[in-house]
Amino acid sequence: MFEIDKFNIVFDVTKETPHFQVDSTHRIRFSMDELNLFLLKDILKSIFEGSQPLHLIFVSEYIMNNVRCSSKSKLGRYLTIRNWKEHTVLDDFSEDGAVYTLIRNLNFTEVMNYCTQVYKGNTLAYIAFYNEDFLMYVSTDVVDIVSWDDIKIQNLKEKYAPHYNRYYDN
Repeated sequence: MFEIDKFNIVFDVTKETPHFQVDSTHRIRFSMDELNLFLLKDILKSIFEGSQPLHLIFVSEYIMNNVRCSSKSKLGRYLTIRNWKEHTVLDDFSEDGAVYTLIRNLNFTEVMNYCTQVYKGNTLAYIAFYNEDFLMYVSTDVVDIVSWDDIKIQNLKEKYAPHYNRYYDN
């Protein structure tokens, strides 16, 4: 489990996703059903292209009954992995848990290729990409973007007004 202070979230597979850890002024959600590849790539370019270093955090393994099981994220197929750090979190009572892996300094094109594969349903992991301004949680269901800067989120909401999901905005 990693606490990502700047975004005011705790990245933990046993907790709610980052989208629900911040208020609506600091988040925007897109349903994968409402996106197409062109729009997904445009969103990624809007938040990550040409930005400061790009990193990711994901669950690389689950631990059940003292047995480590890979999350089968298939990250190595799409990303060049050089700088990683693992952190194991175990439940005090059951000793089940997860291994969280942090990978730093990613290539934007590779991140876009990975997200394209998620969109196509070819891979799945509990994963988030982030830079100085944005954290993006991506799954086969949603793309959630969180920022510490409510103005940046407001700009995204204006730019993608017809496309983002307003269901949880209150």
